[in-house]
Amino acid sequence: MQAEPELPDESREELRHALLDESLVAARVQYISTVLAVIVNIEDWLAIDSWLGGGKVDDTERSEEFGVAFSEFRAVSTVVSMAAELAEAAVLMVEKRRFYAVGAVLRQLIECEYLLSMFDEDLDHARRWRESTPDEVRESFTPAKMRRIVGKFSNEEYWNHCSAGGHPAPKGARLLEKLDPARQAWPYSAAELTIDLGLHLHRIWTAIDALLVKYHSRYERVRAEQRRLAEDAWTHWREADVVVAALTERPSVS
Repeated sequence: MQAEPELPDESREELRHALLDESLVAARVQYISTVLAVIVNIEDWLAIDSWLGGGKVDDTERSEEFGVAFSEFRAVSTVVSMAAELAEAAVLMVEKRRFYAVGAVLRQLIECEYLLSMFDEDLDHARRWRESTPDEVRESFTPAKMRRIVGKFSNEEYWNHCSAGGHPAPKGARLLEKLDPARQAWPYSAAELTIDLGLHLHRIWTAIDALLVKYHSRYERVRAEQRRLAEDAWTHWREADVVVAALTERPSVS
């Protein structure tokens, strides 16, 4: 989430009030907690499933299929597990009010989203990534190169996250609670970043879900309840939080 846009004074005051409204703060915490639980559930399931033939096996009870390993699904499981650990760390840091740490984790979550989106475009990217040497990762899977391949991510978004939390930079000071003892600015920066975390967790979940729907033969059947929970949580958050509703409003088609 970027800094407050240029708004009339009245609208700016309404935004600032909404950022700190206790009921809206509770809705944000509820969403990030729920979607985190869903992502961890998928992580746990996929970590085992990827060693039972992954999504290419329709029936893991069939002896001729059991134990068949597919490199690409183990790569998917690896990135999902990385994203789950990062997401859990970010949610815990929100609870501890350590928002600079949240900003640092968000930058890495964005890179996980890049990888998942690449894998979704062509699952062979997953195999190549898993089998890459460190030099090959630096050559073929840099953030800038992944953005070019996928073609739907903003350079500016990534750079802003690098400035706020990815690298030690002056911009990150706004996330440090103890540098604002009068609490004039930090509470708003913290609220903005909590919303941003929720939006990025929604994007991570969407990327995981889309990839597994596309390539996994059993996913929709065996994880239907988790998919419903994630969708219901997103719908409820958008209905409850006027800020996220405005940020995610779809333009009308005339």
